[in-house]
Amino acid sequence: MTLDEIIEGLSTSEVAPDAVLHAAVAHADQLAPRVFAIAEKLSRGVYLVPRDTNLLFHGLNILAAAKHPRLLPHIMALAQLQENELEGLFPGHISVSLARLWLSVWDGDADALFDMIEHDDLIPDAKWALFDVVARLTFDGYIPRDRTIDFLERLERDDVIADGDMTWWGWEEAVTKLGVTSLVPALRRVWAKVINENHSDRDHAESLDQLKRAAADPTDAGVFDEEDVRPIDDPVEAVSWVEFRAKALAKWRAEVAEDRPGVTDDDPAKAVRLTPHEGDWLAGFLVSRQAPDGAMSFEMVDGLLTALVIGPSMVPPSRCLPAIWGADDRQGPDWDSVEQAEYFMGLVMKHWNAIAARRNANAPHDPLIEHFSDGEPGRDWAMGFAEGIALAQSSWEPMFKDREAVPILMSVLALVDDDPEVFEDRVTPEVRREILDQLPIIIQIIAAYWRDGPPPRSRQTQLRSTKVGRNEPCPCGSGKKFKRCCGASPPTLH
Repeated sequence: MTLDEIIEGLSTSEVAPDAVLHAAVAHADQLAPRVFAIAEKLSRGVYLVPRDTNLLFHGLNILAAAKHPRLLPHIMALAQLQENELEGLFPGHISVSLARLWLSVWDGDADALFDMIEHDDLIPDAKWALFDVVARLTFDGYIPRDRTIDFLERLERDDVIADGDMTWWGWEEAVTKLGVTSLVPALRRVWAKVINENHSDRDHAESLDQLKRAAADPTDAGVFDEEDVRPIDDPVEAVSWVEFRAKALAKWRAEVAEDRPGVTDDDPAKAVRLTPHEGDWLAGFLVSRQAPDGAMSFEMVDGLLTALVIGPSMVPPSRCLPAIWGADDRQGPDWDSVEQAEYFMGLVMKHWNAIAARRNANAPHDPLIEHFSDGEPGRDWAMGFAEGIALAQSSWEPMFKDREAVPILMSVLALVDDDPEVFEDRVTPEVRREILDQLPIIIQIIAAYWRDGPPPRSRQTQLRSTKVGRNEPCPCGSGKKFKRCCGASPPTLH
């Protein structure tokens, strides 16, 4: 198998064929420059296209299995990245992946490990990986046990790690895996410092059981092997978790889809809608270091495109893109390559076409709303929708003037501004949930309004929270009375 064939096989799949992975180990030296170049791009903040992500992921594990001597500096650089950047490379598996890579090519410098734990500003998962590395190297006899215990003790005694910091979980794992019974009092103090509703008394009991087992048999590596805290010897085994995770995610998404009207087997957009991986990539790019600070989230982009697709007039993509990048940077990202720019645009247009397919079939579009985000659910989506209206402001005038239809439109905008001085009834969390539950239907009604004209009264969605009196402040926020603003003139979205 040639090097080009190996690179192609590694780049085109999240789980490369076994034969390709094994063949690649024999070509580690030739493969290394390509892998290192991509790793350096990621470290600079470049949001990798899927081909580069796949090649980097597989390449790191291959070079680890080959014990490549130039790999370690790149692992150290990767540990400095932010969570969203590492999540794109090791989804749901950051700490274990980093730990296994580190253990495979460690150069014998224990001081570097201790210094990074104590002094470097790393995400908790990266610190957790370092604690696992130190614990495993100590267990294997490469780092003196007394030195590691003294270090762990000092971290707790001197409050080196902030209270509530999830890095304490990595510290706890090191203590329990090594069976350090002398640190049980310190362990109990740490539990008081880590405030997390998911860290229960049951979890504490299991940790103590693990510590006791490790203390009872200091030669048993089972506690490390059970959690894959060990070097990489076989790249096939090292990437096996990806397939397992993919199956688990597919099952979860199928369960969620049962209650989501826009993601069904008879979805008219089934042939063109984004795959989960494509959606994840698009969402990740919009919050990456490459994107402008004022860029929309994927949720906002979905709202924007929805308004443009179901609205009264065609808005070309050339006007859509500046809105996505935000007021502070209308030029957009500094693209890494033509491939990256084309991939991004392709996904945006693919999502546009999916919404259009549902509109054309009079089928519901299920808005991409993050229900577990900080703040008010649906606010970002509605802000994107409002921006879409603003791009074709004059064309939306008839619906704002239609006193039968405007409450439907206001129900969406209420998700942006729930000020009781603006809306007749405050948008309480309960009302917000009501609006969100009805949003796919509301979108259908708005689309039908522009396609077929004003819908019959029976088809209109009545929402108590969005009734606007003629003499009350206009929901657009202008400060004018409704009858002298959107009730009598084109929307201004001041």
